[in-house]
Amino acid sequence: MKSGFIWENKDRNLLFFPVAFLLAVMPFVIRATQHFLHGELRRLFSTDSVTEIFAQYRARFLWIMAAVMLVLLYIFGKRIFCGLSRIDWLYFGLCGIFLLFLVLSTVFSDNRDTALWGLYDRAEGMVTQIGYLVLFLYASLTCCTSRDLKLLLAAVGVVIAANAVTGISQFAGHNLLTSEWANRLIVPDDIEGTISDFGSTRMYGMVGHYNYVGSLTAAVLPLCTVLALFEKKWKFRIPALVMAALSLMLLLGSTSRAGLIGTAAAVILSAIFFRRLLLRYWKILLLGFGVLLAAVVGINFVLDNAILERVPMLFADIKTIFSDTSDFDYKDHIFIRGVENREDGAVLLFQDNCLQLSVENGALVFRDQNGQEVLYTENGEGTLETENSVFAPLSFVPANGMSQGKVYTNLSLIYNGRRLMQFYYDDSQIYFVRKDTMEKTTLLEPPVAGFLKGKELIGSMRGYIWSRTIPMLPRYLLTGAGPDCYIFEFPQDDILGKLYAYGNGTIVVDKPHNLYLQIFVNEGGVALLAFLAICALYFWDCFRLYGGKDQKRKKFRPIAVALGVAGYLFAGLFNDSTVLTAVLFWVLLGAGVGMNRQYRRESENQ
Repeated sequence: MKSGFIWENKDRNLLFFPVAFLLAVMPFVIRATQHFLHGELRRLFSTDSVTEIFAQYRARFLWIMAAVMLVLLYIFGKRIFCGLSRIDWLYFGLCGIFLLFLVLSTVFSDNRDTALWGLYDRAEGMVTQIGYLVLFLYASLTCCTSRDLKLLLAAVGVVIAANAVTGISQFAGHNLLTSEWANRLIVPDDIEGTISDFGSTRMYGMVGHYNYVGSLTAAVLPLCTVLALFEKKWKFRIPALVMAALSLMLLLGSTSRAGLIGTAAAVILSAIFFRRLLLRYWKILLLGFGVLLAAVVGINFVLDNAILERVPMLFADIKTIFSDTSDFDYKDHIFIRGVENREDGAVLLFQDNCLQLSVENGALVFRDQNGQEVLYTENGEGTLETENSVFAPLSFVPANGMSQGKVYTNLSLIYNGRRLMQFYYDDSQIYFVRKDTMEKTTLLEPPVAGFLKGKELIGSMRGYIWSRTIPMLPRYLLTGAGPDCYIFEFPQDDILGKLYAYGNGTIVVDKPHNLYLQIFVNEGGVALLAFLAICALYFWDCFRLYGGKDQKRKKFRPIAVALGVAGYLFAGLFNDSTVLTAVLFWVLLGAGVGMNRQYRRESENQ
């Protein structure tokens, strides 16, 4: 009896079970973990400790399951590696290249501990990245029967169901993750505090943020939709239809534009694969799309624009991308234009004025551009405030300290309710210093990618992040800064740029919101090329096997998986990865590679 994804069979393949088990259990691996910060991280976050719930234990679970998979590969190696083709060995070679530069980036990283184990709330260090590679190779080698695909879909169903239930509770304003019973389960007794909400009704499920729900649904929605349309047996079609509906609900409830773009890309790709069927049934498909669109618009109207509120922003961003902003200067749109250290003190520069800070006769004095004194008085909480309308948005908080036996004052500038800058002063001088240090400094103005100048606000400030990240890339053409080390490489002291983009000059940018920039900076340009080559090889193989004129029904399953992989990769243009979404991606990619291999074998035996 023939086996695989094309012909039904009753063969059991227990070797694939660890993959499905890992994926199905991963959403429920949530546990609060406290991390004590040191060095640069402590300076950036201005705190000694932080707590997160979505990353560390999931990464550890992945490490354990990856170790189990390696053991199984060793035990059943003769069976698993039997009959591999040249394209399979090419996958191995590309993974080897990625692994090599992953290790080199870790070894030569200036932040080796983070590079090895990952950042506290991301946990995508070298060990986790190796886990992804093991998962991909193991899934590609063991996914070989139709039952494996059904087991995979069951695991995906658990992931979607878990996120749908929590997502609905978040949308309704009664987040299950912040409930008292959930806190008792998730937060250990030795950690104080409770799980807090984002303060919005957007669905972020059990992923950690609504942006990552976009990556999740961009992978699952195309996969389940194709299966719901083409599965012959209703006992398989109905679950796939339910999963597709829940995925669509999560996509709309998260308001993730990255998810919409990823899903749209998968739809376009599906039209290429199923072009003949599309031409044959275009009326039915057009009618179905119209009904779906009308339902979404109607529900959105009933919910007071809650699910489509961010779609206009997508079109506004597209318009901005194609507009000429070459003469744009973001400093013209912020209250503070700069700060300078001079011999007689520090000067804050504004649009039409300046505030001079100096020490006269041992006292701190404020003056405007005409040399007139600006009176600042201390309120009951120790904050210096002024009634001068020009400088009223600014206040100062002094704090005494001692260095090398000398008393000094650390003066924090408060703007929009947040600490923006710091100044050192004693009885004879005052000057601008780095955040939480006593080092005299100048205001950082990092290089900006020219084509993104004036486009900093597109994509919820992704334009700002990318415009400062792209000029960094030449430093990482070979090896990267180290896995999860992006936070140390980004120009965090770009106070004015952050003030324009976020209204908060001290916000910490810890991720690039782009999967490919993430790999480039962390693991290096060669590693990114290896990753892209793996994906390109997979899609080339898919088009070669399933993109021809022969539109047989039996091809729909591997095509469904390919569309899921494509949806994730296109969403990756606007999102980076998390442990949960990355595990889903590598499982789908590995399963897709295994399905292609099986299809080739069965085609040769026909």
